[in-house]
Amino acid sequence: MPIIHQIKEEFTEIITWEISENTEALENFVNLTPPRLAKYRSLPPKQAKEYLGIRACLKQLNADYDVHYTPNGKPYLPSERHISITHSYDLVSVGLSHFPIGIDIEKKRDKKILNIEKKFIRKDENAWMPRNHQLTDYLHVVWGVKEGLYKINGGNLWNFLHHYWVERFDIKDETLFCWISDKKKSKKYLAKFKKIKEYYLVWVVDYL
Repeated sequence: MPIIHQIKEEFTEIITWEISENTEALENFVNLTPPRLAKYRSLPPKQAKEYLGIRACLKQLNADYDVHYTPNGKPYLPSERHISITHSYDLVSVGLSHFPIGIDIEKKRDKKILNIEKKFIRKDENAWMPRNHQLTDYLHVVWGVKEGLYKINGGNLWNFLHHYWVERFDIKDETLFCWISDKKKSKKYLAKFKKIKEYYLVWVVDYL
């Protein structure tokens, strides 16, 4: 089956799946229960395809649970493990961790990321951002980190300029530190990232 990337750490596991099968093959693989089948059939085509991808990832993660959502849209499982879900084009990634986790996968689109740079890059981040051929790689990573922070925080703080910031890092290290800040407190997080084909996968975990 088309698992294109798998991350296994001590407390965290992430599966990235490329939905390249025809619908019938994927339906047979995930073998939906009657309630899941009813939900699947109620979804528009794009969401239905993503739903099958999520179920395929969960099967590979040995986590045969129904995914529930908070009023803010944060997914959770009837389990001790935390879950985060992301998708981009035909890729779906699902992360499970014993700690709160937020993941994001984005196709590398240089023109688009440059057009929105000012919407998510703070002045203090811009000060160390390399203005060379690697700029768009750094921008994609920072965007993914802030998406991950947004998800780990349950969507409660949405402003990427005011509430989320990233410490200086080297793209070769694939690891960095980042923060969520509001008027009351600031909290530090560990983030990691990996380039998968023409995509960047980023995961933020509340280890600290």
